[in-house]
Amino acid sequence: MKTVHPHSKFFIIGNANEQNSIAHLINEDDIVVRFNNPNPNCTLMADWVFIANGYTQIRHLTIEHQFFKPNAQIFFRYNKNDIWYSRYQKIPLHKRIKYLWRFPKWIKRSHLDQYQINYLPTAIYTHCAYMLTHKLPSTGILAIDYVLQYFPKNKIIIHNFTNEGWCEHQWDGEKRLLTHWINEERIERI
Repeated sequence: MKTVHPHSKFFIIGNANEQNSIAHLINEDDIVVRFNNPNPNCTLMADWVFIANGYTQIRHLTIEHQFFKPNAQIFFRYNKNDIWYSRYQKIPLHKRIKYLWRFPKWIKRSHLDQYQINYLPTAIYTHCAYMLTHKLPSTGILAIDYVLQYFPKNKIIIHNFTNEGWCEHQWDGEKRLLTHWINEERIERI
C-alpha cells in the first residue's frame, strides 16, 4: 500500500482516450487514480482504482489488471449495506439477495481479492449527489470528491476527462462541478 505524503500529488485519470502523455509529470510519491477497467489508450499504472460495483456492474464488468500496480488499492463505490438497503438505486429484494451472494464471488473471479479493498464512505456519495442534484454521480466525480475531502492539502490533477459516457450520469452537471473546482483552484486539469 502506497503512503500519501504531504508532497504527493494525485493524478486522477479519466477513461477518455489519451491525447497527450503526462507520465513525465508523475513522481514516485504521487498517486495515480484510475477507474473500473482502465482505458488501455492511457498506460499509466494505477495506485488506486475506483470501481463501480453495483448490481448490474458486477454482472457485466470485467476487470483487467494490466494497469494495476501490484500494491494497488481498490475503492468500491458501494458497500453491501448500500445495496441491501437500496440507498442509491431501487433494486428488488430478490436481486439484493443475489448480490450478497454474487459480490464476493465476483471479487474472487475478478482477482480483486489480491489488493487492499476499501469502500467509499456514504458521506462522499451523498455529498456528490447533493452537489449534482442527481442520484448517480460518476465514479470519477466520486473519486475526485474523495481526494478533495480526505487530502485537501495535496495537489489534485485531472486528465482525460471529457464528461461523456454512461447515459445515467448527469454529464453537464459534472462538467460544471469540475469547472467550479478548477476555478476555486482546488483541482487542476491537464
